[in-house]
Amino acid sequence: MTRHGCARAILIAAIWLPCIVGWAQEQAAPVANAPAASIPWSSLSADERQVLAPARGKWDTLSPAAQQRLQRGAQRWAGMNPEQRENMRQRFQKWNSLTPEQRSQLRQRYEKFKRLPPAQQEHIRQAFKRFASLPPAQRAALREKFGQMSPDERRAFVAGAEAQNRAGNAREFLRAIPPDERKPTRQMLQALTPAERRAFHQTWRSLPDNEREAYRQRMLKMAPGQRSAELAKPMPPHPRPVPHPHGR
Repeated sequence: MTRHGCARAILIAAIWLPCIVGWAQEQAAPVANAPAASIPWSSLSADERQVLAPARGKWDTLSPAAQQRLQRGAQRWAGMNPEQRENMRQRFQKWNSLTPEQRSQLRQRYEKFKRLPPAQQEHIRQAFKRFASLPPAQRAALREKFGQMSPDERRAFVAGAEAQNRAGNAREFLRAIPPDERKPTRQMLQALTPAERRAFHQTWRSLPDNEREAYRQRMLKMAPGQRSAELAKPMPPHPRPVPHPHGR
């Protein structure tokens, strides 16, 4: 990725992910097979009660699912180091300082984020990590740059970043193909409709690495009509691919 492209990806991540942790913790589903009964305050451990002390006054009014989420959060807190705890404090403070309208916007972004393909979610997470690793002054400058854009400039910026991301995904896909098969594969993809190309890439990226080549070969050997019918089917569930150790 070019230096300019990296800056785009980092800034997009900064737009997508602030305070998502707070919203995810609010909206996380209850643990499977968890009991429906409320958790008595007295049943919490001393460490859990200390962490959850701000919620003591309304504990009995919370739903069992909310109580379970808070208890799990307290348990995670106990396993954090000082730096992780400070980061979490800052995230909660930022979430609590938002207006209802800002929280609503972040909820919408989070829902949109969850609908992205797993590989694209991972791409955004990695970009956010790069953003978080920048010096504070550089992060502030990037936020200020985006904040000064007009609505049209912001839409153009995001569209450009998304197009760049698609181009990067295409390069990644072609690099995984033997050189002598790149041309017929490119021709196959060009013959597909945009929706079919998206279906092909989503399925390909959802497969474990050792199954991707067999899928591509199978699709390449199909007649156009068979290929279209195959890509019109709902994408079958596959285990989420293990992210590349370098975030690619």
